[in-house]
Amino acid sequence: MLKAFANPPADIVKTFTAVLNLLSGINPEVPVDKKGRLNAENPWKAALKVMGNPKDFLDSLNSFKACVDADKVPK
Repeated sequence: MLKAFANPPADIVKTFTAVLNLLSGINPEVPVDKKGRLNAENPWKAALKVMGNPKDFLDSLNSFKACVDADKVPK
C-alpha cells in the first residue's frame, strides 16, 4: 500500500529516510556516497526501489539486529 503513494505525507518520507540511513552500507539497493552515507536526492524514490521486492526488504529489516550485534553496521 505504501508503494501506491506518489507523494506521501512528510512523516512517511522522514520515516523511510531514517530506514534508508540505517540500511546504508547493508542493503546494496540503498544509494550511498563514497563515505557510505545515504545519497538520494529523493529518498521516497529510493525507498520505493528498496521496497520493490517486499520479501527482501522485510528480510533486511528483520536481520538488522544481527548486523548490529555483529558490528557490521557502518559508523
